[in-house]
This record gives sequence, C-alpha cells and structure tokens, in this order.
Amino acid sequence: MVGVPGRSKGCLTCRRRKKGCDRKRPVCTQCSGAGLECGGYGRERIFLNSTQRTEANAVPVIYRKSSERQLGLGDTDIVLPNKLAQTAYVEKYISIFLDKYFPANRLASSSDWIEVAHELRTSDDAVHFSFLSLGLFAVGESQHAIRSYCYALRKLQAGLSLPSRVQSDSTLAACKLFSLLETYHGTDENPLLQGSKWHSHVDGLRAIIETRSPYLYQTGMSHKLFTEGRYFLLVAAIKDRQRAPLNTPKWRTIPWEKEPKTSTDTIYDMLADMSDILADTDEMRCCDDPIMKANLHTKVLEASLRLGQSLQDWLKEMGGTLKNFDDDEVTTNPHTTSHLSFAHLTLLYWMVHVLLYSNLISIYDPPLSEIPAEINPVPYIRLIANALPYFWRAGAGFCSANLAALPWGMTLQAAYATPHHYTEEILLLERFAMQQNGANTILRFLESLQRDSAEPEFSLVDGKNGLILRAQRWMMASPKRIKGASNNSNTISNYNQGRS
Repeated sequence: MVGVPGRSKGCLTCRRRKKGCDRKRPVCTQCSGAGLECGGYGRERIFLNSTQRTEANAVPVIYRKSSERQLGLGDTDIVLPNKLAQTAYVEKYISIFLDKYFPANRLASSSDWIEVAHELRTSDDAVHFSFLSLGLFAVGESQHAIRSYCYALRKLQAGLSLPSRVQSDSTLAACKLFSLLETYHGTDENPLLQGSKWHSHVDGLRAIIETRSPYLYQTGMSHKLFTEGRYFLLVAAIKDRQRAPLNTPKWRTIPWEKEPKTSTDTIYDMLADMSDILADTDEMRCCDDPIMKANLHTKVLEASLRLGQSLQDWLKEMGGTLKNFDDDEVTTNPHTTSHLSFAHLTLLYWMVHVLLYSNLISIYDPPLSEIPAEINPVPYIRLIANALPYFWRAGAGFCSANLAALPWGMTLQAAYATPHHYTEEILLLERFAMQQNGANTILRFLESLQRDSAEPEFSLVDGKNGLILRAQRWMMASPKRIKGASNNSNTISNYNQGRS
C-alpha cells in the first residue's frame, strides 16, 4: 500500500507511469523532462466504497481524499487508488467502455483515435480520468462519472499553463474525449448547455491544434489525432455557417506530405469547401451593394459547381460504388471497423449533396416553385434516413452511432428549413429516433447543438415549431452568434467550461 515502508516514495505521476523517480523537489527530473505535471509526494488516503449500488457488470467505484492542494483541486476529488487497485479496477472500467464503444467484430489491426488516446492515458491524467469517466457512465455510475469528468477538466486546466503540455498529443486527445463525453452524457436541464459545452471543447481543440506547426502533424499519433480531429472542427463550422478552420493551402497539404491523403481526408476537404460556401452565401445575403451582391452570388455558384465536380471525382476514385445498406453482406456482418468506415464515408457523401443542393435551392434566382431534378436533395435525404438503422445495429458499438450522429443532424436541419418540400422524409428521419433504443440520446444532443447555433431569441423555443424556426433561420439568415475566439491564447486560457 502507499506509505508502507519499502514501497516507492516517488512522485504520484512517476508511480502511476511506473517510472523511476529521483524525488527532486518541487518537480522531479522525469516529469520535468517529459513535460508532465509532477503529482507531488503527498501520501494518499484510499477509500473503497463497497456499499454503493452497482449493476451486474459493475465493479466498485474508487475515490480518495487528495492532498494536491497546490494544484487548486479542492479537498475532495476522484483519484486513483494504489497501483494494484488502479490496474484491477480502473482498467476494468475502461475495458467495459471500450467493449461498448467498438463494434463487436472489429479487426485487431484497426486504428481509431480512441485507440491512440488509450495509449496516451498512462502519461496524462486528463486523458486517464476522461476514460475512467466514460467507463463509469458505461456501467451507470453517473454521479462518480461526473466527478471524474470534472477532475479530468481540472487536470487539463492545470496543464494548459505549461507550453509543453499545450502542444502535446495527449492534450488533443483529452479535448476529443471531452467532446465524446458531452455527446453521450452531457444532457442538462438547460437545453442550451450540452451543445455549448461540446462547442467549447471543439474551440479548445482548434486553438490547441493551431499552437503547433502543420509540419508536426505529418506522422504517428499526431497525424492521427489531427486528421480525425479535423472532422469535429468542420462539423462545428458547418453548424455555425462559418468558414472552415485550417482551410488554407498549408493546412490542407503539409500534414500529408509524408502520408498521402485517404478517401476520408478528401471528403473532409469537401466538408471544408461546403462550410466556405455557406459562409459566402450569408455574406451575399447581408450585402447591400447590388453589384457586389451579384458578384458574390456568382462566386457561390462557381464554388458549388466545383464542389459538385469534386463529389463526382471522389466517387470515381472509390470505384463508382458506395455502401448498399440492404445487401446481404452488411445484413449478416455489419460490425467490422472497415465496414463502418466505408459506411460513414457513404453517409458524408450523401450529406454533402443534401447541404449543397439545399443551399443552391435557397439562393435560386428567381425563386423556385419546383425543384429541378439535378439539384433535388430528396433522394439523398431518403438514403440517409434508410441507412440510419445500420449504425444502431446490435453489436455496432457507440462509435457507430457517433459516426452517424452529425450527418443525421445536418440532414434534419436542411429538411426542417423547408418542411413543405420534405414532409415524408422528415417523418422517416424522426421515426427512427422513436423506434431505435439509444437514438433519443443522440437526438437530444443534436437539438442542443441546433439551439446553440441559433440567435438568442429563437434558441429556447420548444417543440417542433422551434426546430423548424431555427432551421429556417439557419438556412435563410446568417446566425448572429459568433463562435470561437479571436486569438488562440484567449481561447486556451478560457477553456474548460466543465460541469459545475
């Protein structure tokens, strides 16, 4: 046990990492050299709560009194027990989460940013406690999960004062884990807060990415966290109809100079182009000068044509076929990671068509009475609605639902903007949430994101009328609310808007 003669007297961080510690004060050499926060040398008092309610697959929740007052963490925080208990209990919780997150038949060689984050957990408390929180939520221990989440946020906040920590891969991983926690477990009595907190983590992710040169994202864990983290940034930009972050020549090329772009990277580029088209459309609508307005209208049309061509080129590179969600192969074996990745790309391909065509319809001059066949989003909305059950199949894992969540939300947004055009399609998209277990959780998150993007006077309008009103304002007028921060230092210093 901790404090027993003969056991390690090293700092808490070195003991957790199982590294030799020279016990230098106030910061040991191991932690200083690795750019880690030194946990100090206080003795740990450990408590095991054996009387709390646990579910069939649950294990006891561990927590202790913390002596780390120098970190400003308060007197009582969730922390880890001694080394044996840490391995036996905390790893069990994390294992339960990973079993629920990944599809049942995932390949041993598959790669996902969660796996990258999992490798980083032993050297970073923010990552470690984020995983513990996800594991606690997975077994229904919400109260302790929230405490663990708050502790992880405080650990990240403490680390952001160190330049080496700000630019570390583990900080990127922590931001992404916080976003995942908000998606599934961020429901709040205030319907605005879940979306707002998710967005705060995405803003933090962007600011942290931009503290490093794009050359530092060319290989290894950094490349994986950057390329997959870009998706969160692009979704947030489309949601707010703002220009895509990192959508400059250097950020679209340098991180791939050593590892060529995948089909996923290419479709993310198209999401970036779509967000710029939405921002240009709003700039055009706000323009009072007739000549400039006409020029902006031409610019949007030309950009839309280029994006349409990019979609066709991408489909050719994919071999001209996309996932058929009704074929026998998918029906009998829908859970492998390779299938899910391909299915997600299919969903994104359809979603870009829905957004592109809906935006073109909204700026058609003169206004349309009937939608031309060549820009009709209905077939793509129906394809997305019919594909959604695939992502919620038994054994598909949380990651599958997470992949489908934001395409589902953006498709609903486009459909709600002109509900008279898409009455049947809206019913299909909504009916799925009523028929599928777990889909309501995602739907509440999507609604909170929609409220977060709306002008204040429309953000708290409830019911179906509120959903339609906000979608119409999103499609036909630029949102008044400015997201993000004007400089990275302010964004980072104000980061960590966690649960109170």
